[in-house]
Amino acid sequence: MIMKNILLALLLIFSCSCKEKAVNQQLTEKLGARKKVVQTKVPDSIAEKSIFLTKTKEGYFRIFVQSNKFEGKYFYSDTVNILKAENFVLENDRLKTVKSATLYSDHWDYLHIDSANIYTKKPFLFISATSEFQGTAVPGTNVYFWMVNTENVSENYKLLYSGYTSPVCKGCIKGDFEENKSLKNNPKIRNALYEFAGKSKLIFHPSKSEKSTANYKNFEEKWAADNHAETHWGAGYEGEMDEVISTYYKENLFEISGGTETRIENERYVIASYFRGNLIGYDKMKQRYFPIIVESCADFCNKEVEFVNDHTIRITYEDGNPWNLDLSKIKFD
Repeated sequence: MIMKNILLALLLIFSCSCKEKAVNQQLTEKLGARKKVVQTKVPDSIAEKSIFLTKTKEGYFRIFVQSNKFEGKYFYSDTVNILKAENFVLENDRLKTVKSATLYSDHWDYLHIDSANIYTKKPFLFISATSEFQGTAVPGTNVYFWMVNTENVSENYKLLYSGYTSPVCKGCIKGDFEENKSLKNNPKIRNALYEFAGKSKLIFHPSKSEKSTANYKNFEEKWAADNHAETHWGAGYEGEMDEVISTYYKENLFEISGGTETRIENERYVIASYFRGNLIGYDKMKQRYFPIIVESCADFCNKEVEFVNDHTIRITYEDGNPWNLDLSKIKFD
């Protein structure tokens, strides 16, 4: 009987010891697995190349640009620039992508992140950027506004604004919004993006009166529409014009035209020619300003203007033949 009790005691001790070892083994495995994933600090090599980086419930979220030329967080100029959003975790200080989304991708462009207007409104990040092509083949600038779910980058939305730089708002872009179907079908997201864009200094925010073509600040658009002209494809793009339609303005168009100007003057007119820009006149008798030619330019921009007689000017472009324009024959609406 004594021997039997001793055997039972030894068996109980051995059983408890095995259970304890099993529990310890499971705990060790859990701690080991946890140690592989959980990190307290993102490596500098990742943080330095991230435009925005934050901790999430299940890891990390970041915005970054995939580019061969890294000169800073906010400006990129390369053959290919790709703006990405990413959810990731860290395993032994190495980044492991969970989800990735491409917000923007283009070739031979300048991508400029608006560092002054990045913020979160949980769970979304709001970020914007301007994009324009390198060289002179394609004029104009695009402004992008994105909102991205920081917990799930697969949910992201974009609002596009396209236009041209304008002196009426100190070099901002003056143009129009272009919506995609995902915004038209989602009014809540649409309103959020328009609210975000409304805070941007990158684009022109006209008042109700400034939206009218009758407003002097819209003289460029009105002239282009009246003359059925494309004004942003280089100096002299329209060639010699047989007829010019213009509008008189009491407001000083010289002040809002911007850029370097060259002036000529006679008893009747003052003519201001802007480098890479417009040709604006002032009629001394009527005391009114009027656009003569509205254009923008990137190459062969220089043009010379001279009086042929008291009412006719000669325009000579850097790469073109001269032609005469009789100011007295301009049609005013």
